[in-house]
Amino acid sequence: MLPLRLKIFFLLFIGSAIHTFGQDTTRYVVIDNIFLTGNNKTRDRIILREMSVEIGKKYEFNTLEKILEADRNKIYNTKLFNEVTVGMLELDYTKVDIVIDVSERWYLFPIPLLDIIDRNFNDWWVNHDHDFNRLIYGLSLYHFNMRGMNERMTLTAQFGYTKRFEIEYSFPYIDRSQRNGLSFFWKYLEYNNLHYKVENNNREFYESPNRLKTSYHFGGVYTLRNSFYTRHSIGLEYNISNVADTVLELNPNYLGTGTNRQQYAKLSYNFSLDKRDIVAYPLKGFELNAEIYHLGFGGKNSVSKTGLNASYSHYFDLKKGFYFSNYSSVSLSVPGEQPYTLLYGLGFRNNLVRGYELSVIYSQNYFLNKATFKKEIFKGNTRWKSMPLEQFQYIPYGLYIKTYLDVGYAKNVDGLEGNALLADKWLAGTGIGLDFVTMYDFVIRAEYSFNNSGEHGFFLSLTSDF
Repeated sequence: MLPLRLKIFFLLFIGSAIHTFGQDTTRYVVIDNIFLTGNNKTRDRIILREMSVEIGKKYEFNTLEKILEADRNKIYNTKLFNEVTVGMLELDYTKVDIVIDVSERWYLFPIPLLDIIDRNFNDWWVNHDHDFNRLIYGLSLYHFNMRGMNERMTLTAQFGYTKRFEIEYSFPYIDRSQRNGLSFFWKYLEYNNLHYKVENNNREFYESPNRLKTSYHFGGVYTLRNSFYTRHSIGLEYNISNVADTVLELNPNYLGTGTNRQQYAKLSYNFSLDKRDIVAYPLKGFELNAEIYHLGFGGKNSVSKTGLNASYSHYFDLKKGFYFSNYSSVSLSVPGEQPYTLLYGLGFRNNLVRGYELSVIYSQNYFLNKATFKKEIFKGNTRWKSMPLEQFQYIPYGLYIKTYLDVGYAKNVDGLEGNALLADKWLAGTGIGLDFVTMYDFVIRAEYSFNNSGEHGFFLSLTSDF
């Protein structure tokens, strides 16, 4: 914690000190000390892990200001804090202290769960007539920053259209060097209502009073963060699914094993390079992700699939409140014939061409590009002074108007006739929209889109574009 007298000194003089000494662009300063304040629960080393500056090291003054801005973003992107301020306290012409002031978030969320089973909100609202019987409900308990070490525990009990019980625990760092991390999960799902095939690029569902499918998933992920911006992850999980005879009568290739049971291991490697300014809603920087994986490894009732997923996004600050971003992704996998349960493609969550939210295109091999041009309408923050919980008093907000153009291509899966309407052809969508961004990384997107099939409509989403 920062001593009170030093904090007062900082608040009174940091602004004038920077202007007094900051005019000489060739001046070099040495960092004398680094002080932290506001981290009542978070351990100091979790914050200092994000700092690229070192005590006793010499920096060119203006360069140091830019480094501290990047360090501030890294601390904020841990998602542990509502506010982060990183500043310099100039002791004399050649010596500065670094002062980091944070406002911690609320870390324990017992949240009533209310969601939809469908691919996205628009799929539920239009294709399924916003049928409330398709809702899933329950309770999720999220405990972030356990022990002040940025650990996370999730417990979920879900009922309704499907049942789900899940436990997840992650340790971002298991060593003093804060480079190695582990996470574990266990999940059980039970279905009385199941999509079993695709028809006219929409999923067909079968409902039954009896249980149609049960699934178990469990595994873990090892993560190596060997620099500020790169991560390497190796995952190993095991999946077991059992279905009723009715499901195989509806789709004999549902599991692809010739029996009522499917079980397989999945081994994956993921590399990420993330230099975005603010992860929840980036306006500057770039991100690269690449994953290779294999499902199967032989055995009774197993499957076999090897694949590659890669994506790259870049965000440009065009100045004066204008921004441009572009996202490209590709997915490839072999062999070409796969069971229905292992099919993926365009149309899930944000992995879609805007304007085609109501359709799904299953594919083993597909490409997607999304470009967005936006203008900031307003941006700021306020304080809800009557809120008794300090962690919810600070409310940031921002509104952006945008236009966009997406293109995608998905190669059809052999024998999947219900997918043929939109597969094997270039898809394009464009439109205009508004993005509203606020506290705890919450984003609302309202868009009106047109596609090259002659369709148009209004679409609502609760996540960023990509």
